[in-house]
Amino acid sequence: MVVSESLVGDLDILDHLELFNSTVLAGQALNISQSSCSRRYRAFSEQFDLGFDRVDGQYKATRNQDVLLALRQAAQKSRVRQHHYRCAFGWQLGSLRPAAESNLAEDEVPISNMDSWTILSFLENRLIDYWIGGLLEYTSILQKPMPELGTDPIAMSQSLRAVPLCWWNLKLVAHRDHALHKQPTITPEQLRPYPSPAIDMGMAPTLMRLLQQQGLANTRSGLSEHQWSQWQGAAADGTSLSYAGPQDREKLEELSVVPLPYNLNITEAAGLIGHRDAIEDPVFKGQWETIRQELRNGASSQETGIHWFS
Repeated sequence: MVVSESLVGDLDILDHLELFNSTVLAGQALNISQSSCSRRYRAFSEQFDLGFDRVDGQYKATRNQDVLLALRQAAQKSRVRQHHYRCAFGWQLGSLRPAAESNLAEDEVPISNMDSWTILSFLENRLIDYWIGGLLEYTSILQKPMPELGTDPIAMSQSLRAVPLCWWNLKLVAHRDHALHKQPTITPEQLRPYPSPAIDMGMAPTLMRLLQQQGLANTRSGLSEHQWSQWQGAAADGTSLSYAGPQDREKLEELSVVPLPYNLNITEAAGLIGHRDAIEDPVFKGQWETIRQELRNGASSQETGIHWFS
């Protein structure tokens, strides 16, 4: 159902165009028509002389970016203080997500971009207020091994803060009838002949490097937006290998996919990353407690192998 235009702010439309890069998808996310989306972003851009339009395949402002940033700063502070957040969940979480009926799910902006650096850009530009996802790609910024992160906020940059939640070891998985299950020991040389999904190196360089060192991530998936069936679930075809955390065990077992007796030596951690203006605001403390509680109460969070920072 299309809602009254007055219920959606014009700045929201610009934000969602940058997030989804499509008037159709932005309109769907905001529950307004594509024509309204197009008309209103152009009028708003003209009002503030932003030069906002599709440039080189991406919606963005070409003039007065400082004006747009100031508008977004004010809008973010207003959202946070009214407890109306925009949050997103990273593809690394797999099935470790809040329940569909939870408050967190109601606040979700449904993006599943697999590019770790694009996510940081969304946060720095205040398009989303906080993101919960994998921290592996940010190891060099965090400057601590995953299991040693603790629960204290970590400054990632002048504007971004990270708060760790939990960690797990990534598992190599295959169909239960896969030939590798019959091997007493498995070496990287034995993994190379079997397809396993990869994404562009620039999107997740740390993960891709660690996997490729072991003969894995040898088949380009073509994914830029995460699809569980083509990543964690890729091994369901009986030939491919894939990688998943313990939170995906039950979902994988439904596809007859189980872990192989092989140690990837890859540790992933889930954490919250947000703009410091959002997560350091005193009113965010209650939201942080809700986040921890809802994630820890989820069915997948109880799986053996997920270690919660206390």
